[in-house]
Amino acid sequence: MVQLSLNKDLVVIGPEEQAGRLLEKLSSRTLFSVVAGSTKTSTVPGISIAGPSPEATLYTPTLDVEYLLAGKPVTLDVVPVSPEGLPTPALITRAVLEALGEPVLVINAGCAYEPRVPHVALPSRHMGGRIDEEPALPRGTARRLYEEARLLGSRIARRLDVLVVGETIPGGTTVAAAVVEALGYRGLGRVSSSSAENPHDLRTRVVMRALERAHGLGDVFEKIDEVGDPVHVSIAGLARGAAEAGALVGLAGGTQMAAVLAILARTSPGTLERIGVLTTPWIINDASADMAGLVRDIAPSVPVIATKFSFQGTRHRGLRAYDEGFVKEGVGAGGALVLGVARGLGLEELRRLIEEEYERVLGKGKT
Repeated sequence: MVQLSLNKDLVVIGPEEQAGRLLEKLSSRTLFSVVAGSTKTSTVPGISIAGPSPEATLYTPTLDVEYLLAGKPVTLDVVPVSPEGLPTPALITRAVLEALGEPVLVINAGCAYEPRVPHVALPSRHMGGRIDEEPALPRGTARRLYEEARLLGSRIARRLDVLVVGETIPGGTTVAAAVVEALGYRGLGRVSSSSAENPHDLRTRVVMRALERAHGLGDVFEKIDEVGDPVHVSIAGLARGAAEAGALVGLAGGTQMAAVLAILARTSPGTLERIGVLTTPWIINDASADMAGLVRDIAPSVPVIATKFSFQGTRHRGLRAYDEGFVKEGVGAGGALVLGVARGLGLEELRRLIEEEYERVLGKGKT
């Protein structure tokens, strides 16, 4: 791990030159986007805590992006929380982006419930199936999503220096492990979890059942149709299109972005020279996962950048849980924190902004 001399509040793993170039451009013309989608894999009991119940996780992407844009969910009158009441990481993203006055573009790749806020809907959007029981997507969907997102990325990035892309898809780390494995890398035992107790054994059982169906498939997109989801392949297409338009790309997420990198490594390796991963310190420090190793094995030219942010000292129990290993990342939270630092916000100021948003949403003084 290397501390970048550009800013004492940041750490970088991997190539410093590419990281420095991306961080410098973050202070210029950027667009922050979030790709939303659902996979029925999130309904496997124990796989995800990104919702009050396994079935409720299908609502989470919709509620996340509604809250991100409107300041409150629209489809349901409830902010997405875990069974323990931990707030969505969209809280971090919204607090920082509102302070910066940064616009947000929501892209629907296949939400179970259509977001009731303005967004771009990919024509081939489709909710992902439960990969241990059924194909993830109808045959041909992954390729169409990739090309549709590629076209979108090439258009929106023409006047951008950096396109930042986050995700919201409960169950996504399990699917990411399956995609990484299917594309020839080692993903099992290396991805993070929204829970403090990483369910590696359960995830391995789900992924191995999915991989049995993918055995013998040679095409990248056929494999994703079988074991993937709509979000990772759409982010890969979006990143490729933006890079082809001349922009740099910040993948704002955790170990799910390993699946995006694996797809790009197999379909457009040159794109990786224009990419950095922007994540949270909780992902970097997650002893139950291997963010640095995943990126190094798949795309060694890609740096991983995080802030030294912490909720240490906050009076809010729900926020302190992040430092205790819960939630960790999602909805572009890590990218928002890095963007905030690149734009001159200090770590204490970031914490104050997030605390104020937490109090606004959940009630002043409520813990």
